[in-house]
Amino acid sequence: MEYPMWHMRKWCMFFLDLIYPNVCPCCHQKIVWNRYLCETCAKLMTPEENLFCPGCGKPWEQCICGAEQFYDRAVVATTYDVVGKTGVLSMKKAESLQFGWHCTAVFLEQMQHDASLCAYDGIVPVPMNQRKKRTRFCNPAEVLAKELSSLTGIPMRTDVLLDRGNGQTQHLLSAQARKRNVEKFAIQPVDLTDSRIILCDDVLTTGSAMNYCAKLLKSRGAVSVAVFAATSTVLRAQS
Repeated sequence: MEYPMWHMRKWCMFFLDLIYPNVCPCCHQKIVWNRYLCETCAKLMTPEENLFCPGCGKPWEQCICGAEQFYDRAVVATTYDVVGKTGVLSMKKAESLQFGWHCTAVFLEQMQHDASLCAYDGIVPVPMNQRKKRTRFCNPAEVLAKELSSLTGIPMRTDVLLDRGNGQTQHLLSAQARKRNVEKFAIQPVDLTDSRIILCDDVLTTGSAMNYCAKLLKSRGAVSVAVFAATSTVLRAQS
């Protein structure tokens, strides 16, 4: 299915390619002007069927579904492994947004196969504090949320969650420290009564950040929170 925004973007990509040849954000190989990833990377990031638990977004053998989970379902585009990691870093460094656009196309495909995913009222990115955002120039979660909002018409809300900037970088912490660190997130005095929210982020590791943000959303009245993550970490068995 084609969307008007895609037509406009393709024209922009076509003319930009005349000056700056299009490259895959994951392997940096030249690609045709209208592709987000090269065929090899797109194939590598396609997860095996039914790899992820639809409840928590982690691989089945690492499922974290439980009584303390506040989000209701999860959709994950790929694993945070080789291609996925490089793609996320390309967004974090503001080198390219194309990996995020590709992941959003995966989300959209899931939505087209599950009508209930289309019945949401708002899309909320996991926030990034302004100091870090000025340094990185990009919040990958917001890239995903903005793209999904543009394609679905579901409004993106950046006035709901905030990062108070008093925490540490999540990926540098242990699982227990991550659970404590998420208290840097807070929610604005908004009314979300009976709202169904899609929560977006680039990496789902322990689920602590997503879970805490979902808890905050439900504290303001949200009745359902679905997590959309570009990648999910996978523990590899030792040989």
